[in-house]
Amino acid sequence: MRFRMNLRGSKMVGVSGASEPLVGHLATDELVELWERATSRIVKHGFAIEFGPLEPPKTGTFDGRRIVIDPDVGLEMQCFILLHLFGHSVQWVAPSLEHKLDALQSTSQKERFLEVLHDYEFEAAQFGLRLLHDVGITHLDSWYSDFVATDWRYVERYYREDKKIPPWDECVVTGQPVVHPLAIPPLKHREVQVRFAF
Repeated sequence: MRFRMNLRGSKMVGVSGASEPLVGHLATDELVELWERATSRIVKHGFAIEFGPLEPPKTGTFDGRRIVIDPDVGLEMQCFILLHLFGHSVQWVAPSLEHKLDALQSTSQKERFLEVLHDYEFEAAQFGLRLLHDVGITHLDSWYSDFVATDWRYVERYYREDKKIPPWDECVVTGQPVVHPLAIPPLKHREVQVRFAF
């Protein structure tokens, strides 16, 4: 997935006043540190992490025991997918959250489904941010929150536009409200139906 952005004014990379990193523009050294710390903690939470080719448009999958990321995805997107799918993995294997999955799987009315999906996506994001904070990365909240909002815009458009994949660069947003971390509940690892990010 490539990032192409048309930015103006103070949002341009390198322009004075653009103090927060933008989605698609996080420095490589930041990404490497994020990747190293996050993968270590995710494994300590009991999830395996693998690379493997996935059929497009899939970029990552999870099954309750492992997270698989397509190696052709860029490093910044890999970092986000890792955090995001960790959050979803928590949702599917935490006994205290099991009741929340019913509405996601059984709601057929489109607008209600999108409300449930929004809550599901943002709860996963909160677990991802908790993981970042747990490994000592607390200065990327704005970047992560913008990525979460961008991802939501992408997913929402997909469902509103009859499951047509929207152009990523049309979904990128900045200056979004900061996601708040949510404590990771006790986990009981089990295999679940494979789910994916796209």
